[in-house]
Amino acid sequence: MLKKLLALAICLIITGSCWASGIDTKKFNKALNEYADGISQTVYSSKEMKDKADSASYEIAFTRAEEAEKAMSQIIASLESEEDIEKAYNLVQKFAKKSDLNAYTAESVCKMLQTKANFMGAEGKQIDANISKSISENSTRAAAPSSDKLMKKRHKRLIMIETPMAEAIVSFVDTGTNRRVMNLNKIFKRHGCKIISSYVNENKKGDKCCYYFTGKKYVIDALLGHFDGCVVNSDLKAAVKITTGGFWGGKKNYTFYLGPKRSNKDVMGELAWYKTRIEHDPIAFFAENNYDELSTIASKETVAGAQKLVFKNVKVEVWVFANDKTEADSIYHNNLELGDIYIDAK
Repeated sequence: MLKKLLALAICLIITGSCWASGIDTKKFNKALNEYADGISQTVYSSKEMKDKADSASYEIAFTRAEEAEKAMSQIIASLESEEDIEKAYNLVQKFAKKSDLNAYTAESVCKMLQTKANFMGAEGKQIDANISKSISENSTRAAAPSSDKLMKKRHKRLIMIETPMAEAIVSFVDTGTNRRVMNLNKIFKRHGCKIISSYVNENKKGDKCCYYFTGKKYVIDALLGHFDGCVVNSDLKAAVKITTGGFWGGKKNYTFYLGPKRSNKDVMGELAWYKTRIEHDPIAFFAENNYDELSTIASKETVAGAQKLVFKNVKVEVWVFANDKTEADSIYHNNLELGDIYIDAK
């Protein structure tokens, strides 16, 4: 009896590990069917569109199709091995044989799989070749469902997706062996990504590594499917902490938060701007833009008959981070010591 229980436990462990590591066939097929249904409903509603009510139906169908496409893309982004991609490819091929609509849907999904295979580098070359052949076969068999309005919207979206180069940030907590850092650097090297800035944010729960880089859009899409992060569109924010004073007089500090917004059009959300404009002369910048806050960490003195704000032993700390993040997710950090500074009081 004990031997039977042990054998059953071993089978369950093996089966469970296979389920955990392999592709979920049921989930994948469901996503394929939902994607095909979304395309079908969108094309049908666009052809039947005559009034505002039909237009609303089209918009609902189109939104569902986009959501189904996004769900399919997320599943493919989660594939981690050549075996997973090959299994997904075989499922798509089987799905494509059922109808012309399925063949068209399969062509689109195969392009996603091709992007994933390309991202894997040398390991994905053979499967990439098979997928390329499949895309050609499915294109010959099934003409794309046509609708002027549908194609216009899709064309606009594809232009954004296929932008050759973009900037992005990825972040993760690495192990003590720096395994994830080394793997990311290999990916950067393989795909020609350039690191603009990187910083390790120290934390008791684990140091967070943040990389700000530029690279091909399909590489960025794949990385953002695996790591936490975002695309950067000149919308970086910064925190600038200014500390004044010393041991005898006591220390004062104030943290300024900067970011591009309508109420402050002078601020540009670019790393180069923060480094040249803020770090060059932070006291002068905040005296011009945030005088009231800045004056709280200064003392007043009369020098040669003129009132001055005096900043003793000035130390500045700068963090730059993504639009929706904080100092704990910085991609850049710097410390400055500026000594004593005098400016005219208002």
